[in-house]
Amino acid sequence: MKILARNREEKSSKMPGKILALILSATMFITPRFSVFAAPTGPGASPETERYDAATLARLQDNRIEYDEIPDLVHEYNPDISKAWNTYKNSREDFAKVVTEMESQQQVVKDLADQYVSLGQLTGSQLLVSTGRQLDKGYKGMIQGMRDTYNKWETNRQNTSAIRRAERQVIAGTQSAMIGYETMRQNIATLQTMVQLYEKQADMMGRMMSLGMATGTDLASANSSLLAARSQLMSLENQQESVRRTFCMLLGYDPETQPEICPIPEFDMSRLEGMNLEEDTRKAIGNNYTLISQRTSAKGNTNDQVAARSRMIEEGDQKLIIEMQRLYQEVQDKQAAYQAAQTGFAAAELNQEASERQYQLGLLSEAQYIGAQLAYYQKKAAKESANLNLLQAMENYDWGVLGFAVVSD
Repeated sequence: MKILARNREEKSSKMPGKILALILSATMFITPRFSVFAAPTGPGASPETERYDAATLARLQDNRIEYDEIPDLVHEYNPDISKAWNTYKNSREDFAKVVTEMESQQQVVKDLADQYVSLGQLTGSQLLVSTGRQLDKGYKGMIQGMRDTYNKWETNRQNTSAIRRAERQVIAGTQSAMIGYETMRQNIATLQTMVQLYEKQADMMGRMMSLGMATGTDLASANSSLLAARSQLMSLENQQESVRRTFCMLLGYDPETQPEICPIPEFDMSRLEGMNLEEDTRKAIGNNYTLISQRTSAKGNTNDQVAARSRMIEEGDQKLIIEMQRLYQEVQDKQAAYQAAQTGFAAAELNQEASERQYQLGLLSEAQYIGAQLAYYQKKAAKESANLNLLQAMENYDWGVLGFAVVSD
């Protein structure tokens, strides 16, 4: 009996250490770890083909960037996000090795557990019997839990929470970058046309001045407008190139490859129909990362600490309610501005058509015609800008519902 007990003690002293090491090794793979800096992957690398149908996959690799592709492009090709997912997926195989090693020890653990049960039955020790049975059951349960973790690796929301949150933040930032780029592109196109019109206006004023039909002040005013438009155009073109390069890198493109950045379509007004401030605010409170952190913080050990925590949570909820109201109102304001800009542009189109006919018939002077052209392009630019402002406001609201609304200190 003493020999049996000594052997059992030796095994029990060795096995927990090995098992513990395996368990610690396993837990290392559960928390995602990734480097902030990673080499660009870029469209052209192999995405997760099982995620997409053939048509979508072809769109992702066609060297054309469309606004609705941003979430998939970020997931697949953003240097940091794609690296994070790859690291997480690769660690799945390392985790599998730990599970296999633990499964190989299952019979050894069962033998040890049986010895505890046998010894407990011989000595009448219920504690030893219970210990043996719990050891066997606990080890089997731990292996099953790890096996479940392995099988659900790709969809484990808790383990992928940090990556998914970072990905959403990058998507939001990339959408804003593309909206900013599109705004600049439209403004540049408008300014290019305006420069041409101001050049005509300045040339016309010079001719009229030589004929005594305009003053030096008129010519100076025309030249001032021309110089201002040229200066704005040059500045905007420089800014656009900087935004373009940043935008490309966010999606894993080498900016030098000059991928085609497609125009953003007209805002889909049906998105406004899905807005419900009360319901969306409840969702935002449940999703908001700052509030989740507050709700899961330590409750405290004293009544004062508990009360302070409760106040913090309540204040956080109230701040988010106010922020969601602000985001909602911003969408309403941008919608109203867009509708007004549409009305103004529709009127400008009618005036444009009328001025074209009148100019061709000789009923409109060149100065009047150029003025009408300038007014038309200004209204056109206002409508395009209002469209993008509404889109950005809608995106901000939707991201707020998903948990990214700012809860100020």
